[in-house]
Amino acid sequence: MTEWHTAQALLCAIILFVAYHVCAHLLWTRINEQLPPGPRPIPLLGNVHQLPSEYLEKKFAVWSSTYGDVIYARFFATHALILNSLKSAHDLLDKRSSKYSGRPYSVMQRDLLGWEPFIVFLDYGNLWKKHRRWVHGALNDKASLQTWQSVQRREVAVLLSSLNSDPDAYREHLGRYSSALIMETVYGHTVTSSEDEYVHIMDMSMKLSTQGETMSASMVDFIPMLKYLPTWMPGADFKRKAQMARPIVRGALRRPYYMVKALLASGSAKPSIVTSLIEESIRKGTLEEDETDIIFSGGALYGPGIDTTNSVMATFFLAMTLYPEILHKAQEEVDRVVGPDRLPDFSDRDSLPYIGCIVKETYRWIPPLPLGIPHLLTGEDEYMGYKIPKGTTIIPNIWRMSHNEEMYPNPHIFRPERFTEMNPQTAEHADPFDYVFGFGRRICPGRQFADASVWLAIANIIAMMDISKKKDSTGKEIIPDVIYPSGFIVHVLPFPCTITPRSMKAEGVISQAQAVMDAL
Repeated sequence: MTEWHTAQALLCAIILFVAYHVCAHLLWTRINEQLPPGPRPIPLLGNVHQLPSEYLEKKFAVWSSTYGDVIYARFFATHALILNSLKSAHDLLDKRSSKYSGRPYSVMQRDLLGWEPFIVFLDYGNLWKKHRRWVHGALNDKASLQTWQSVQRREVAVLLSSLNSDPDAYREHLGRYSSALIMETVYGHTVTSSEDEYVHIMDMSMKLSTQGETMSASMVDFIPMLKYLPTWMPGADFKRKAQMARPIVRGALRRPYYMVKALLASGSAKPSIVTSLIEESIRKGTLEEDETDIIFSGGALYGPGIDTTNSVMATFFLAMTLYPEILHKAQEEVDRVVGPDRLPDFSDRDSLPYIGCIVKETYRWIPPLPLGIPHLLTGEDEYMGYKIPKGTTIIPNIWRMSHNEEMYPNPHIFRPERFTEMNPQTAEHADPFDYVFGFGRRICPGRQFADASVWLAIANIIAMMDISKKKDSTGKEIIPDVIYPSGFIVHVLPFPCTITPRSMKAEGVISQAQAVMDAL
C-alpha cells in the first residue's frame, strides 16, 4: 500500500473514530451516574483538555478535593479510574488482584519502540507468569538475596571510594552504582567505569523509552490508529523518533545476553541470573523457545532497577543537604551501634531504626514513579456502590498517597521521625515500601533487592561521609531547590553539595574496604 493510500485509509478511520466517540459521549451521559465521580468529559477529548502538560499526579490530587479519592475520567477512548488513596489502592489492586492485574496495551512501547515481550508491559497471563517466576526466584527470596550481598558490598565500597576521590561527580557515581549492581547480578558483568559499553547502550535505550512517555508521544496509546500515520505527515514526529530508537532498544537488550551466551560457550561465564536461565533452558532443551523471553527478562531487571535506585539515591543526597540535623542524628546512631572501625552491614539493619526511617522517608518524599504503572480491569466490578466497566485503566496516584496530610502531616517536609511518632494503627499502613513498588500481583518482583541496595548504600554513606551545602564565591551557602522534572520516573535536578569523609579514620576505613573488595 502506498503512503497516499495509507493516508486515505487513515482519513476514513478518523471519520469513524469521530462518529464512534460522539455516540460514546451520548452513551456516557446516560450511564455516568453509575460511575464514580469525576470531571465532566466532552465529546472526542473526554477530559484530555483538562490535563496539564506536566505533573499529572498533582492535578489528580487537586481533583480529589472535589471528587474524592476515587475518580473516573476519560482520555479520548481510554476510560480511567484514578486512585488517590492507599485504601482504594489496597481494596482494588491488592484485595481484588484477580481482576486488576491486567496491563493497558502500550502501542508506543510494544509496537513502535520494540519492548515486546517485556514483563512491565505484558498483560496478565501465562507468559507474564513465566517472566515473573524467573525474576522473583532470582531476586526476591531470602537465599537469592544472600547470594548477591557480596556484590552489593563491593559496589558500596566502590561508591564510597569514588565519593571520596571525586565528590563533585556524585551523580555520576550514583549512576554507576545502580548500573553496576544490575549488570553484575543479571549478566555477571563487572562495570569498572561509567563509560562501560553495555551500560551506555542500556542507558540510551531507557532514555529513549522514557521519552516515549511524554504527553505528545503517548497520544498514540490513546489513539492507536496514529501508529499508521506516514512519517512525512505533520504530527508524526513521535513515529520518526520511534523508528530511530527501535534498533537501539532491541540491540541494547540482545548485546549483554549474547555476551553471556558466548562466555558460557567458552566456559568463562560468571554466576548471574541470565547465566542460570540459559543453563536451565539448555538442560530442558528449551533454549530456542526461551531465548527471547530470557533476553527481555534481563532487560526488565536492568531498566526499572537502574532508574528507581538512582532516583531514590539522588533524593537522599538532596534531603541530607537540606536537613543536616537529620544526617547528624543518623550518624550518632551508627556510631553508637556500629562504631568507627567498620562499615555497616546487612546484619546491622534491625539495630539502626533511625536510618530505616530515613530510607522510608526518602521513598515517601519524592516517590520515583509518581503515578506508578497503570493496571487494567479485566472484568466489570463494583466499588463503593459505583460501577467500574471492564477495560478501565487504573492509575494509582502514588504521589498523592505519599503526600496524604492526614497520614503524613506537613508532607513536603523531609522528617523521618514521623514513622516513630505514628500510632500503631496508622503505622501499620504507612510504610512507603508497601506502595512505592506497586500493588497486588503487579508489585515489583525485585523490590527486596532494590531496597537492600538502597539501605546498604545509605547506611554506609551516613557512617563515612559528611554532606553539606556548598558555598558560593562569597561564602554564602547554596540552598538547592526541591525540583524534579515531570516524568514517568522522576529524578531531582542536579544540585551542588559538599561531600567529605567524616574523619581521617573514616577515610582509612573506606580505603581498607576498597582494598579488601579488590582482592576478592
